[in-house]
Amino acid sequence: MDWKFWRKNETAAAPNGGKTQRLERPKDLPNDVGYHLVVKEQLDPDWVWRLKCVKKPRENSKSAFDIRIFSSETASQHGVQIRDYTSLDNHADLIIFAGWYDKNTRIVQLEKMIKKAV
Repeated sequence: MDWKFWRKNETAAAPNGGKTQRLERPKDLPNDVGYHLVVKEQLDPDWVWRLKCVKKPRENSKSAFDIRIFSSETASQHGVQIRDYTSLDNHADLIIFAGWYDKNTRIVQLEKMIKKAV
């Protein structure tokens, strides 16, 4: 028996030999993204700031992230639990906006995925 419960198990290795990176849970929109939707897209601020997002780091960049924006209310109505960025892979109908943003340069590029919700 292995009673060394205070030691952490090794993390699973990625196919290229590196460590896998845990993706973040759903959070409120970053300020730059919310600003983009409210000011530049001219969407209702009350609706925009209720939205949630999941993100993952972009390859070869420390400050840029791929982002998916969804409504947590709609997800719960459909009985879908969003845990991270990949949870929306099978539920593309819940993604309202998808794109990327850079937190250092404050560049936001989003594409509308659902036409009727916005």
